[in-house]
Amino acid sequence: MHKPAMPTGRSDSTREEHEPTSALLWDEAVGARSLPRPRNIAIRSIQETIVNSVLDAACAKFGVSVVRALVPGGQKQVIVVAGSDGVERVLKLIDLGIATDPSALERARREVALLRDIDHPNVVRLTSDLMEISDPSVAVAWLEELLDGQDLRHCGSKWPADQLVALGRDVAAGLGELHRRHVIHRDLSPGNIQRCHNGRFVVMDPGFARHTLRSGVTVGGQPGTPGFMTPEHLQAYSGAPTPASDVFGCAALVYFAATGQPPVPYKGDDVDYLRRLRTAAHVPLHDARPDLPASLASVVERALHPQPARRYRNGAALAAAFGAA
Repeated sequence: MHKPAMPTGRSDSTREEHEPTSALLWDEAVGARSLPRPRNIAIRSIQETIVNSVLDAACAKFGVSVVRALVPGGQKQVIVVAGSDGVERVLKLIDLGIATDPSALERARREVALLRDIDHPNVVRLTSDLMEISDPSVAVAWLEELLDGQDLRHCGSKWPADQLVALGRDVAAGLGELHRRHVIHRDLSPGNIQRCHNGRFVVMDPGFARHTLRSGVTVGGQPGTPGFMTPEHLQAYSGAPTPASDVFGCAALVYFAATGQPPVPYKGDDVDYLRRLRTAAHVPLHDARPDLPASLASVVERALHPQPARRYRNGAALAAAFGAA
């Protein structure tokens, strides 16, 4: 079986732009960092052998072969694989032996459980159950649909109004389906939204999602990506995330696509960022992009209100507002 090269240094391109300098603001889905790159060549070779053997076992379990790596190596791998039918899918593999987060297994179980019952064009589709490798588990893996296109980090900025409306409407619609099932995403960021070639936008990676009717895993407080966190992360108001928290996150993504930066950007200073985040202080969209319709700017500004009760109630309400903008 052909396998992609497995570098041992950090290569997760899906997080690199927004990775903070402080543990206060960041908690990876499966731990804080990839394995440090060993200086000893023999040790590095052993690590690569272990990583490859876990990948081999996962591929054998699903009856697939490796096509290419999207996020190779380290504790969480994202690999494009193909089955005997020739259909390509995404294999997500978490190596529990090197994951630094003790709740990595529970997070994986939760992500798969949340996606299993959802069939919506704006939410990534699960194509398998969770597979645990060995007993006790040394790794977990599952399959998702392979989406074409790119995530929002690679789609430029200064989008025209019609594309901004489509982004807001699609993401909010996907969130609306999650909210209908009492699920809150909690970690919306440009790396978690895919822009497909047909113009559709898809919400991905609900690994930090929380079911409001069930107890969940809590590690190091609420999750979030600096620049795309909500005032609720500071517990300045209700503290607990609600569907209105995702409403704020969706509006922040539209603002990012419109201007090239989030409404409350992280500038490297934790104290300064948290101070600005508390009030969601930002340049109003109608000032940052005066060429946009006032109706669109108004929807975004309401969704970015620092008080959750002043925003749209949930994804469905926000999708309707974008549709009417």
